[in-house]
Amino acid sequence: HFVEQPTSFKTKQKIMSVLAMNAMAKAVVAPKVAASKPRASAFMGRPAALKARVAAPKARTTVTVKAASQTEDLNKKLSEVTSTVSEKWDETEEKPAVVTLGVFGLVGLVAANGVLKSIDGLPLVPDLLELVGIGFSGFYIYQNLLFKPDRAALKDSISKSLDKVL
Repeated sequence: HFVEQPTSFKTKQKIMSVLAMNAMAKAVVAPKVAASKPRASAFMGRPAALKARVAAPKARTTVTVKAASQTEDLNKKLSEVTSTVSEKWDETEEKPAVVTLGVFGLVGLVAANGVLKSIDGLPLVPDLLELVGIGFSGFYIYQNLLFKPDRAALKDSISKSLDKVL
């Protein structure tokens, strides 16, 4: 008879992480093994389980370092945006008007989402709108991005607009 031994939370976490790594290794290793040699049949035509390799801790550490550096960059950007928004909020004299505009903007987004969902349900209209979008994108690229002087003019226009806003 099999009696389940009580396990601690950390032990369960270790087991789950090993199982997750095995599953990831199978997903990565399985196509390579299947392409190189046929799999042996284990029971009634079902494929035999592959022996999974566990990733080296060095690779995991590298990914963690990259994620940590990306998180630090994200935190810096977030603090910068937060400080800018709080400065602009302190400079604003008509705070109720800004809040009202924000609420109406949110309501407008919800309404536009509902309209777009209903249009998406109509036959042929989504395909026609997609063609219009592709055509407009091509026209925009031709007018603003295809030639070097046009790109420079677009860059100047964008930087002037950003200077006006900020």
